[in-house]
Amino acid sequence: GGTSAPRRNSTSGMATAGEEQPAHAAPTADESTLPAPDAPPPSLSDLGLAVGAEVEVSWEVELTDGSSGSVWWSGLLEAGVEPGSLQLKYAAAHGFEEETRAVRFVDSTLLMDTALQETLSWRMPGEEEG
Repeated sequence: GGTSAPRRNSTSGMATAGEEQPAHAAPTADESTLPAPDAPPPSLSDLGLAVGAEVEVSWEVELTDGSSGSVWWSGLLEAGVEPGSLQLKYAAAHGFEEETRAVRFVDSTLLMDTALQETLSWRMPGEEEG
């Protein structure tokens, strides 16, 4: 058993050392490599989103008559407390007050409520369920 050195994929090409790209920079065309299993979550621009965008999240809620149902809840995307983190400010709706929750996007249809560790469906406002 030899110890294998950690491998890091070095990006070949044009990256200049010490030049941080601003977060809102457009992705370059050569970033078509497939994500690794431990790839970072998609960026907002990958998903067609930005801070301040409105999204709708599917929640199971208990309704006033005691039944539970699935509702699409609209919220505004905000920058979170931690750098790079996000939160959703849900509108007051369905008998609940306005609430802000930490989230992270998993892919183009799922996000995670980081406090609940629960994966929820999301969509752009006005999209119909497919």
